[in-house]
Amino acid sequence: MSNTKQRIISALIMTILVIVSVIIGKVPTLLLCMLVGILCIDELLVNFAELRRKSFLYRYIIFFFTLFFLTINIAFEAKLSRSFFTMAALFLNLFMMYYLFKIPLEDGFMKKSTGKGPGLLSIIVILPLLSFGIHFDTEYWRYVLGLLLIITFGMDTGAWFFGKNFGKHKLWPAISPKKTVEGFFGGAFTSAVLGSLAWHYMFHDFQWYYSVIFACCGAISQVGDLVQSKIKREFGIKDSSNLIPGHGGIYDRIDSLIFLSPFFVIVVKYLGRHLPL
Repeated sequence: MSNTKQRIISALIMTILVIVSVIIGKVPTLLLCMLVGILCIDELLVNFAELRRKSFLYRYIIFFFTLFFLTINIAFEAKLSRSFFTMAALFLNLFMMYYLFKIPLEDGFMKKSTGKGPGLLSIIVILPLLSFGIHFDTEYWRYVLGLLLIITFGMDTGAWFFGKNFGKHKLWPAISPKKTVEGFFGGAFTSAVLGSLAWHYMFHDFQWYYSVIFACCGAISQVGDLVQSKIKREFGIKDSSNLIPGHGGIYDRIDSLIFLSPFFVIVVKYLGRHLPL
């Protein structure tokens, strides 16, 4: 089977899983998010930090992530805790942007940090994932989650399409050789169009500057992808795993999504200030 067919089939299966869980309700969707989080943390701990699954630290991290996720998102719906983790994730991602743009690749910052503390790398996904339940704090959570997915995967799809057909100028060859400037702006444009259409359809509300905001969201999600690319460069890893045929690993699929997530909370609060969100 060709790589393209594998990618299509895998994407369809993942899409069906998400749609079915969302249709069933909030708890199944959150449980799916938790499962995805566990698999993503597993990839970082095993394939990057080189921890054994039988090790105490590996089991400790997985156990407490699961416990905290269930506690603050399902068992008690602790809004204050979700807000705390959202702010923590936001500041963490701001630091990751500093890491991306200011810390030279040759310094091996992430690899050195992981060598000193093998569990540290997992924080870059643990904090955003623990705060992910904040998107479910409204009766319109399906719309909010759908919009987040549309903007993120709109950026990915648009960047792929425009980059493949019009890409001539490399975006950042040292970090991600295949990405192009044309793909970046094409992806942001796609996020702007799809996000605007989705918001208007969902809430019958639209202002021209919403498109600019959604384009910026798409750009932020791409920064998350670049952060992951830089980390993989440091560790000499092509894919976070081979779990998903044609796509690589879980972290390869959700890096943009979880990076955008804490920023998206602010966007939804701002755009929804005149809506019952």
